[in-house]
Amino acid sequence: MVRTAGQEIPGSRLERAAALGELVKTKIERGDRYSAPEIYNLEITLLEVVQGSDARTRVQEEGILPPPAGWEYVLARLSFGYFSKGRGLERLEQSFVIGQDFFAAVSADGNTEYPPPPLLQQPQPSLIDKPFQPGDRREGWILLQVPETEKHLFLIFKREFKEFTYGVWGPVWFRLASL
Repeated sequence: MVRTAGQEIPGSRLERAAALGELVKTKIERGDRYSAPEIYNLEITLLEVVQGSDARTRVQEEGILPPPAGWEYVLARLSFGYFSKGRGLERLEQSFVIGQDFFAAVSADGNTEYPPPPLLQQPQPSLIDKPFQPGDRREGWILLQVPETEKHLFLIFKREFKEFTYGVWGPVWFRLASL
């Protein structure tokens, strides 16, 4: 897709948060401190959001404990693709694992990030802690917890690979349906 001046990439900032069903193409850096970083392409789509009593029922059916008082769960189903950008003969094919803190719910003003619930298990099929090899694409769920009073939330994917970051990568933004 060709972009004209002034057009912004979906998910690039809070004001251009990707809508439900909108494909976001972005990049992530992988590598170690001893070699040049490798760039991988990501394709992420927020497919479905389950909240309120539907989320409570689903979470209870999976045997997940309820959230603390004053909080509620939000389930987000995503499509996540991880692809090698392909550079030369010496490139590495590194796997990628989505950690529990790579996705977070964020307040309507974009200033408050809500930590993920401390769970031993995730709703199934889960995207959390599953290895992706270059070329893999999967759909799965992530579980978020938010204050019951919070409305018009956002979801962010934190692209920073904190252990070996070379560049500064901002988060990718998605609009969650209002609660």
